[in-house]
Amino acid sequence: MENTRRAQRTWRALAVAGTAAAALALTSCSAPGSGSGAKDAAAPQSASTDVGSDPVTLTLYDGAGLKTVDDALIAAFTKQHPNVKIETRYDPDNVQAVNAPRVLASDDPPDIARIVALSDIVKSGLLTDLSPWASAYGWSDLPSGQLAQYTVDSNGVRGSGTQYTLASGFTVTGLYYSTTLLEKLGIDHAPTTTSELEADLATAKAHNITPIMAGNQTGGVMTSLQFLMNDAMGRDAVNGWVFDEPDATVANPQAEAAATTIQGWAKDGYFNADTNGTDGTGALGRFAKGEALFYASGNWDAAALQKQMGSDVGFVLPPRSADGKTLAMSDPVSNFGIPAKSEHKDAAAAFLNFLTTPEARQILVDNGFAPTGSGTQPTTNGELSAQVQAAFADLVKADGQVQYVQNASNGASATWNAQVQLLVAGKTTPAAMMKAVQAQYVQDLGR
Repeated sequence: MENTRRAQRTWRALAVAGTAAAALALTSCSAPGSGSGAKDAAAPQSASTDVGSDPVTLTLYDGAGLKTVDDALIAAFTKQHPNVKIETRYDPDNVQAVNAPRVLASDDPPDIARIVALSDIVKSGLLTDLSPWASAYGWSDLPSGQLAQYTVDSNGVRGSGTQYTLASGFTVTGLYYSTTLLEKLGIDHAPTTTSELEADLATAKAHNITPIMAGNQTGGVMTSLQFLMNDAMGRDAVNGWVFDEPDATVANPQAEAAATTIQGWAKDGYFNADTNGTDGTGALGRFAKGEALFYASGNWDAAALQKQMGSDVGFVLPPRSADGKTLAMSDPVSNFGIPAKSEHKDAAAAFLNFLTTPEARQILVDNGFAPTGSGTQPTTNGELSAQVQAAFADLVKADGQVQYVQNASNGASATWNAQVQLLVAGKTTPAAMMKAVQAQYVQDLGR
């Protein structure tokens, strides 16, 4: 699981790098998109759900940290379809998104590929329109919040339009808490509303217990900030910004109010005093040792926390305002598409469809992720994993999956992280922070 967790921590950075690299790579290689053949290469075509019996060899391309889960998925799929062989190609996690445009545009592209910079790659004509297979397999029945992550419209805006990808599974974020410290502080349940959370933070601080452990050297406070932004702005507004909708902005009163709350929490000592000098790994370890009441993170840390803390740790979805909707950041594990030049699209689409089956869903859960689709899958990874899986099922039921704001543009992650460090240090204002982030976003998108 260590490689998997390492991969998970890099995904937001990969998305940022991939967006920039896609634009650069596509100007220096001969891709379907450099001429009239782009539209033809990615255009809808007839589809079949029959894999047949003739030998077929596919190539799957992904980040190296996801090899374990990919190998398990491939083994299960090829057992059902013994005529299909799936070879794999991996790049290091920190360069897979960067290399993807070149790999997809090559003379020998993979048949299944993890896609990060979806809009850019669709615009270049490097992906197959999956509409025929979506219709044949019934993918429109998948949760709408997941389908939004697979689609791009005619203007290059994500969130609706044509389907180009389908995820192997998902991440889910929330609030880890120390059950021992809750009991010590006389708190009888984990917070479900922001008012309960703030009361718990004040109680912890009054008893000289660090309320929230965060590694803000690597942008850890951003998790707490986006929890509040999601609640203040709402799912559609946050997703719209990440999906590059026209006129989308975070320089608004709602986002500024969320940042004001975070700055107030920092001033009141609700984060560890050295948060700007602590990285994510350090924060995780210190929370596991009982140094804080809460730790805002995701499913990728569940296995380590379960091992180190046993029954002394729990997980809940992000607290929300009293009348707020259940929302949490939840991105694809591998958002798989079929390259436009693949010669085996029906077999590749069959693999994508396999990702929606109970067997594939179980493989994702067994590897510490949340499954594609809705409902729950049993887990043998311990009570904490069961809580994470139940939380994800609730999130999907509420249609509350939200994208990470750091993934909105090629400069977003670095700008958010720098600004949130200034915010907790009291060296910028919430309004100035959001204006700086929005300015970088506009510059990145060339608006």
